[in-house]
Amino acid sequence: MEDYQAAFIDRHSDTETLSQSGRKVGAMHFGGVTIECLIKAIICNTLRGVTSENLRTHSYAELLKQHNKLKSRIDNFSEGRKWLDQVENPMGQHFIDMRYSGLEPDESNYRRWLYAYKSIKSWLLKQATQL
Repeated sequence: MEDYQAAFIDRHSDTETLSQSGRKVGAMHFGGVTIECLIKAIICNTLRGVTSENLRTHSYAELLKQHNKLKSRIDNFSEGRKWLDQVENPMGQHFIDMRYSGLEPDESNYRRWLYAYKSIKSWLLKQATQL
């Protein structure tokens, strides 16, 4: 069985390492995976009966459908929704598809993404303690 909490911690470390070494596309890709793992960990840790089979998607919207309370909170927090969308679709493409991208974002776009990544990660960690 998947351990989404451990995966979140490891992917966060990967994202930080890539970001600090200037590997922007890799950081954006793994940042998306990091947030995906965090959402899955929250779902598994706060809802009974959810299995990894229910979580076989990379779509944040599909994942949030599994957890009505978390979905409602993000839907009612427009800035959080923007952060989530920025992390899920950096540079106009889904984070999973970035593994094939050879295009580097400019510094302004990368900083905007990094702010969104750190902000949504912090917000989700706070939600995890309140659900």
